[in-house]
Amino acid sequence: MSIVGKTIVVTGATGFLGSHITRALLDAGARVRGAVRTPSKGQWLTDLGAEMVAADLANRASLTAAFEGADAVVSNAALATRKGSTWDDFVKANKLGAENVAYATAEAGVDRLIHVSTVAVYNPRIRHINSEDDTASILAGAKWAWNDLTTDKRYSKSKAMGERRVWELAKELNIRTTALRPGPIYGSRDGGLTERYAKAMRGSIRIAPTFRAPHVHAGDVAIAIRGALENDQSVGRSYNVTGTRVSPYQVLQTWKSIVGGGPTLIPLPVPLWIDYDDTAAKRDLGFSCRGIEAGVREIVAAT
Repeated sequence: MSIVGKTIVVTGATGFLGSHITRALLDAGARVRGAVRTPSKGQWLTDLGAEMVAADLANRASLTAAFEGADAVVSNAALATRKGSTWDDFVKANKLGAENVAYATAEAGVDRLIHVSTVAVYNPRIRHINSEDDTASILAGAKWAWNDLTTDKRYSKSKAMGERRVWELAKELNIRTTALRPGPIYGSRDGGLTERYAKAMRGSIRIAPTFRAPHVHAGDVAIAIRGALENDQSVGRSYNVTGTRVSPYQVLQTWKSIVGGGPTLIPLPVPLWIDYDDTAAKRDLGFSCRGIEAGVREIVAAT
């Protein structure tokens, strides 16, 4: 569908990825309504033309009210990591919260849902380009996965539980659903991966591994979400939305070249890599991934 003039609700619109999604949809001519816990945090997005309304993943009634009159919902809000969070906190946000969003979508009379998942739902194979179909779920029972090196396992497992439940409800409630599995994500306003790189840049000497993994900019994920809304052929499908395979050592070297200085970098050789097949996203969603230099330049310009 054309999203020009359509009302799209984005949960977690004031967060890292949510703010990039909101801006991409506004730029495409959509009316964006952010369903967030604290609307005042989104004043800068309101100034750009978005609307902010109060809603909470734990309160289905508040979500239903926020979704009324919308043409589509982007289920983006999640708990990634937070000091002091328990396993129950992750389940409430990422599994039960996703469930509440799906129920509220149907209760509000909206039949189009974009669910933002993550490649962390996989138990991926190393030195292999993992597709949407040939990679086992992290819920399959493995005690350890390569994702555990970079991602909180509680996040990975609870997000996998949430995505599975969303697909069950999509069928039960007749919601036209698309799932996107991005990651690892970086970009401006990111308190996770990007902030870790920024902190590394403040040191004098840094040891950086040469292990290579995808790095996808949040702005490019947002474009893919817009593409999913615009292409009805994406209904009923899951898509990897990943990107350029680079190492932490390469990222920091690039950052140094852009800002003209930084720590002395010592490479830690790790001759391994991991990747995901994002061909379908490029074909169906208009997804393309900017190079790491362009991505880091966006971060530097924003800060």
